[in-house]
Amino acid sequence: MLDIGLGRGRAANAFAAAGWSVSATGFDVSDYISDTEDLAEVIELHEGIDICDMSIFEDESFDVIWCAHVVEHVLDTGRALAEIRRILKPGGKFFISVPPFKPDIVGGHVKPGWNVGLLMYVLAVAGFDVRSGAFIRHGYNIFGAVGRGTGPLPRHVLRFANGDLELLQRYGRFPEDFDAQQGFDGDIPSWNWEWQQAPEELPPAKQAQMPEEAAAEDAPPTHIVRKRMKIAFFVPWITKSRGGTENVGQAMANAMAERGHEVQIFTFDNDRAPSRWPLDPTIRLWHLPEGEPTDDLLLMAAVAQANVELIVGLHMNRTFGRYVRCAHRLGLPVVLSEHIDPRFPQRIGAFTEDERLTFFSGATKIHLLVEAFRKTLPESFQDRIEVIPNTVPPARRLAEPAGVDGEPKTILAVCRLVPRKNVDQLIRAFAKILPLVPEWRLRIVGDGPELGRLQSLAKELGVADSVDFHGYTDDTYVCYEKAQIFCSAALFEGFPMTTLEAMAHGLPCVGFAACNEIYELISCGETGFVFSDRVAHQSLEARLIELTQGRELRNRMGKSGLNKYTEEFGENYVLDKWESLFFKAVCGGLKYLSTELIEVHEDRLNSFAFASDDEMLN
Repeated sequence: MLDIGLGRGRAANAFAAAGWSVSATGFDVSDYISDTEDLAEVIELHEGIDICDMSIFEDESFDVIWCAHVVEHVLDTGRALAEIRRILKPGGKFFISVPPFKPDIVGGHVKPGWNVGLLMYVLAVAGFDVRSGAFIRHGYNIFGAVGRGTGPLPRHVLRFANGDLELLQRYGRFPEDFDAQQGFDGDIPSWNWEWQQAPEELPPAKQAQMPEEAAAEDAPPTHIVRKRMKIAFFVPWITKSRGGTENVGQAMANAMAERGHEVQIFTFDNDRAPSRWPLDPTIRLWHLPEGEPTDDLLLMAAVAQANVELIVGLHMNRTFGRYVRCAHRLGLPVVLSEHIDPRFPQRIGAFTEDERLTFFSGATKIHLLVEAFRKTLPESFQDRIEVIPNTVPPARRLAEPAGVDGEPKTILAVCRLVPRKNVDQLIRAFAKILPLVPEWRLRIVGDGPELGRLQSLAKELGVADSVDFHGYTDDTYVCYEKAQIFCSAALFEGFPMTTLEAMAHGLPCVGFAACNEIYELISCGETGFVFSDRVAHQSLEARLIELTQGRELRNRMGKSGLNKYTEEFGENYVLDKWESLFFKAVCGGLKYLSTELIEVHEDRLNSFAFASDDEMLN
């Protein structure tokens, strides 16, 4: 990490003590530090480095950059921020602190001061990721924490005049629910900021770890250790399937266990099979009876025996009702996580809208995958909703979108072979372009009931020799590594996990415009293409032709997609949000839970008898 503006060295020393490899810059260091031996020996000090010209550092050099009370001393703020962004790694974090507005003129301060709104605006113009950033006014600090972002808008877009705020909003540079209109009040107390533990509430032991007389403007945030939570995850088919929900469930459970929380997984399986996903050795797997909700008392008895303090349900059908009833009966908070487009269960009759609203009304917290799904729930639910995207592990080895001259190249699709994945349209499009790009092959990874029909279609279209039905595999990452383009023709998804996996491998991606969720990942023209049946030049075959014939285009889009994955969907970023959600649910308790749902099922619950201890424990 880099500390710009060393000051008295307190921040740099604290970071070094926490195990970071620290570099630091500063002017007139001897005026602030009487003896450089007061600095940790491991700190690499660079004196006299201008923040507007840090050419001694290579591009993308630092994971973290800390800049406390420096920018107000700089005439060319834009150039300084450009240099900071240049040397910050993709996925890195920039922490900045500046003073608030004040009428007094102070020597060396060439800016009159800041507020939260102005800091957000300036960082958005500079190209940082303000959408997912966090900001607060605290004491003599206007503080911001942002990712590297995708860079500033092209020069011709902003005019540095009226209308620029609205343009930045239109281009997605501000948070979706942030009203960045001309003349908005920037005196905002905080935005997207959560005190896990307010500074004044730090226990004495933690305060003692900080250097004495540490000034707020010169010290990094104290490391906060959350309380150890006891979490029960319901992952219904973790012993039977390697689908998307099971993938998310195991990743979430393993991550919370690795972070020191006590985790238990409950699943429904009469055969008591082991998990099809590797689990942290500290995680206990409970097998509950399959079948109708007549086994609800067994479920409640098992959860009570597990002695948990939070229930997390990851399944979008009538099983949600069982989780809510269990939570009510045991007095536990419950997080309901909807890992699918809410329209899909209703289309197939697995879940009605009335049932969905009834069960969500009993949740302490509601998790949705994308902001677009928020509008499907009424206003009274909004303060309980948390939107958190999925994440996937980083690639073991990146793909090579350009491929090798003279060797076959691959368009990859990874999905279950069912009608809503729309694989037949992909095969038909590939058949149309194959005569123009005969060196390309289509590889379809996955199995399902549509396999036979799709194989017959490939034969009928005369492309069977160029279409590889790879079948099911536990390790799809090997397939991404060998591909040059990824394509999903799915009609709708909760969250396109395979597209995100492709982005993590640096592949350009193609997705169907009819699948609204694809826009969360594919920025058309930047990370890939979105195809449409309505416009000829945007058809699937047209998009594939453009990519198969554009080697440099594939490389550029693949790199852009990898950066987007790193900055917006990286594991630590998403898992931090999940941990925060669980913590808020545990602290929030039952204040949102109503009794209506319990009353509906009261007679059924009362008619059940508890099973024997052996049945419950086994």
